[in-house]
Amino acid sequence: MVSEINPILYQNELNKFPQIQSDYEGVKKRVDKENTLSSIFDICPIFRRIERVPDKIEAEDYIPAAGLLSLAVLNAPEDWRDMKSAYRQIKSGSKKEKFIPSYDYKTAQHPFSFFRGTLLHNFVNPETSPCPKFAKWLLKNDTTLMETKLGDSISKLYNINTESVDTKIENINSTKEKPSHVIAKEFITKSPFGELTARAMTRTTKIGAAVLGGLETAHLAKEISDGENAIKATAKSAVNFVSSVAGIGYGGALGAKYFGPVGSLVGMGVGAIAGNKVSDLID
Repeated sequence: MVSEINPILYQNELNKFPQIQSDYEGVKKRVDKENTLSSIFDICPIFRRIERVPDKIEAEDYIPAAGLLSLAVLNAPEDWRDMKSAYRQIKSGSKKEKFIPSYDYKTAQHPFSFFRGTLLHNFVNPETSPCPKFAKWLLKNDTTLMETKLGDSISKLYNINTESVDTKIENINSTKEKPSHVIAKEFITKSPFGELTARAMTRTTKIGAAVLGGLETAHLAKEISDGENAIKATAKSAVNFVSSVAGIGYGGALGAKYFGPVGSLVGMGVGAIAGNKVSDLID
């Protein structure tokens, strides 16, 4: 039988070996910092957006911290709606009721928007904006990565054809007098990975990617100014940006396809965790 270890005697013995204690404390700090509790909450989009803000502030990386916090505030209404939609799906399942989504998510994916449903929704709507010309310009550029030359290349590479699918999701410029709804896309291809890639890119907005890229560039500038090797720092930032965007895009696309709103939230959370792990591994 193994006797119980007395923590006081154990600490007293440990104090006799300062190097061992130093190593122990270092490992303990890393374990505490990398505990999985925060990962569990990554399925909550609001938490996921602000998760790294305290670390950024502690490292005096103020521009990315402010940017991440601003994105969290901006997207709070839409994130809350996504969570309520997931809750309704879970509630319907628990009551053995049929959950009716806004469109058939198993066959199609609706394009994400950087502004739709956020605090800037009315500002970007030309019908309600105080700056209608600027609003039209923002609305014109509020597109996804699938609507870029990269998206065209992916379509050609995997020979992807598309079909339109109606949804119940209102467009930004929808009004009571002139209602309009988002059109989802069904990606038809023989390649499952090609279809998943198209879905992931349809969930990633150009403006969102540009904003995250800008925040990562600000972080890179600080790293270099603090004495970090420029090549190494640039490589780390590039990996961090790509892994984060790809992880959330692919994870959310995969989850949404098979499990709807719940799968979308969980998938983005798992994708964010995977992206962070890849970034940490490379680091």
